[in-house]
Amino acid sequence: MKFSRRCLSILFSLLSAASVSTIAKADEPSPKYVEVLSALQAGKNVKLILDLSRCTTRDGGKPGPATQAGLLISAFRVTAQNGISFSNAHQTVDSSGQPVTEYIRHSLSREGKLTVRASKLIVGATEVVNQGEFVCELPDGAKFVSSLQ
Repeated sequence: MKFSRRCLSILFSLLSAASVSTIAKADEPSPKYVEVLSALQAGKNVKLILDLSRCTTRDGGKPGPATQAGLLISAFRVTAQNGISFSNAHQTVDSSGQPVTEYIRHSLSREGKLTVRASKLIVGATEVVNQGEFVCELPDGAKFVSSLQ
């Protein structure tokens, strides 16, 4: 099949336009990311509800522990690299009776996946112990709920 120079030019233009459109869409954040960011920027109360058993470990893709949790986002940071980041730190007592401070960091990527990293510091120790890193799909393992203040 022979194509004229004009036909090839039009075909090339159409293919170029389609590839630019695909690249632009790939750079766009997911609708859920936009929804969460808009709610935070509007000053709404945004709560995160987690079910880690529906998430997977970062290193092996295994299911997370049978743990459910929730928190109200009180402070957040947005960067192009990490998306929306927020954290929680609280003091508690671990299963052996040791007082610890637990640090939980959350990052919602522009693609709409939530990464949760948990670590703890035993009182008197100088080294933080990693407790795991999990990736949660929305809305299965993690969901965001917002309301007016």
